[in-house]
Amino acid sequence: MEYLDLSYDVQFASRPSLPWLPWVGKDFAHSAVKTMVLGESVYEWNPAKGSAGKLFAEPSGLRVLHRSCSMDFKRESKYVRNIERAILQATRPKPEQKSRFWTSVVYHDLVLDLLASRRHRPKPEQFNDGWREVFDLWGILGIEQCLVYGVQSADELKVACEARGLPCTVKKLKTKVGQCAPRYGTVTVNGREVRLLFVRHPSRCFSWRKWGPIIRGQLSVDFLATGPALAVSASSA
Repeated sequence: MEYLDLSYDVQFASRPSLPWLPWVGKDFAHSAVKTMVLGESVYEWNPAKGSAGKLFAEPSGLRVLHRSCSMDFKRESKYVRNIERAILQATRPKPEQKSRFWTSVVYHDLVLDLLASRRHRPKPEQFNDGWREVFDLWGILGIEQCLVYGVQSADELKVACEARGLPCTVKKLKTKVGQCAPRYGTVTVNGREVRLLFVRHPSRCFSWRKWGPIIRGQLSVDFLATGPALAVSASSA
């Protein structure tokens, strides 16, 4: 895949606990701040045909789906488009802005099981298992900050950190967006502090204009500063 850095795949492949290969953008290694965007889960969107099950039977499943959703710029996949708008602070980011964003970060899903349908929700133990895998991925990739979709996994992060003996703090921001209170905190893995921000899942009712300043206030967007294509112009805002 032309958008990916495949240099970590040998390490990923050696992990039997990792069913799907994370998306590692081709420019990730050169980004100023190593950033992971952490989705929540994947569900079977076509139970009659088992479409997701067939796709995610392969280690490349997550990458294939994310490429289809993020790099087809006419496709309105909320989980990518709303985050782009929030971080880039633009109603209609340019294709080159979108591309450079996703090629500068890692994208991964926390829950490592395919959910049966959209109605199913992850169980606490699925969040816990996912966090344990994420800790190791942070170490492999040298992650410095992590933007987490959804706030429900924050409690299980603390449980997983306690079990692993990792220093961890998670707090609620005083500022709410609607009824959702963002969570922020840090986890120290292999001596490196990783900063986290939990936001409302962007595929739901997500006001990017309100979430954007929160994201920019809690996380560094220096990883975006890789060229003029990511400068947000008045015409795109």
